[in-house]
Amino acid sequence: MIRSVVLTFSLLTGGLGILPASAAAAPASEDPVQAALDEALARAAAKAGDPGVQAVVIRNGKLIWSANSGKAVNDPPSPVTDSTMFGFASFGKNILGAYALHQVESGVLALDKPISAYVGKEVPGSDAVTLRMLLTHTAGYPDLYDDPKTAPLFPPDGAQYDPNRPYTFAMLAPGIRKPVAPGKRYDYSNTGFIILSRVLSRTAGGDEALERDIRRFLQRAGETSELLTAERSRSAFLRFAHGYDYESAGKPIDTFTDFGATGIPTDLYGLPFGDGLFAGTALGGAKFLDALYVRNRLLRPDTVKKMITSSPQAVAQDDTYGMATERATVGGRVWQGHPGAFAGFTSMGATDMVRGVTLMVVTNRDGSDEDPAGTIWNELATAYTSVTH
Repeated sequence: MIRSVVLTFSLLTGGLGILPASAAAAPASEDPVQAALDEALARAAAKAGDPGVQAVVIRNGKLIWSANSGKAVNDPPSPVTDSTMFGFASFGKNILGAYALHQVESGVLALDKPISAYVGKEVPGSDAVTLRMLLTHTAGYPDLYDDPKTAPLFPPDGAQYDPNRPYTFAMLAPGIRKPVAPGKRYDYSNTGFIILSRVLSRTAGGDEALERDIRRFLQRAGETSELLTAERSRSAFLRFAHGYDYESAGKPIDTFTDFGATGIPTDLYGLPFGDGLFAGTALGGAKFLDALYVRNRLLRPDTVKKMITSSPQAVAQDDTYGMATERATVGGRVWQGHPGAFAGFTSMGATDMVRGVTLMVVTNRDGSDEDPAGTIWNELATAYTSVTH
């Protein structure tokens, strides 16, 4: 199991053999968009192994379609509902990146100042790495989850893994190694976003202050902790789906109960994990994207333009990554957002900024050869485009 694995949009849009959904199959009395999306979800969920799924479509701030499918928990069986919460994994990079750019707009941070100005010498390479490098995955930090000093803290083979013990930045810091050629090359880095959250925590005045400030920031999108949060609570646990990992043959791993968690596993989301900080519902993720990319409630339009512009380093590798976001093209339409996968959860959310349409999918199934949220998202995006042109 790998923390917050990136699922690139090239995987989401290529080689899936997806055919456009046909509105003609729906009864004449049904709304053709809703009918096409319902049919596409049924097809794609079956293709993805029938995970627990939430999916929503928002257009210009208005919810136009939503659906739930499958089980939130297998044993005892519990269906997915509108209020079920899922781990967002790396989709949360888009959220944290937007908050970081808000801090730039506010003058708290500078994109091209070395992060030593904020964290001193506690992070290797801080005198050479900038906020822009962290946001664009060009800082050059090796993966700390593979480091012998931190690998034992995480499943499946981590001898020191305890899903009920809170993590701290100090626990992860020994695995942060000196960056390689900062600013030279695009190389997707979970470590870079853990460091980003540390920068934000230090400038906010601590983890609790950062959580409060992020809450205020997300309120500008109309968010509540019932839809999108970086904080664990008893009420969240009672609504949380279990993640199911299908990497190994046989019975899937329940990433909650099989590792002895008595609540939400402490490595699933929240600080210090800036690479996978958030959890919530599909509606919460979609409302965030709509506020960011359509209604300009979170950042200024000029900042959003900079955010979505692919970095030169990413372009050099035929990628579209900008600052905590990348693009997908489906049916001739361009979508802006981010995927994610970790601990039995997958997510995919993106916005067609020209049409003001946002599509968000979350699931509680993952596996080394599977991308359930991406498969479902791609089929829904194709179906929506085929009906609305």
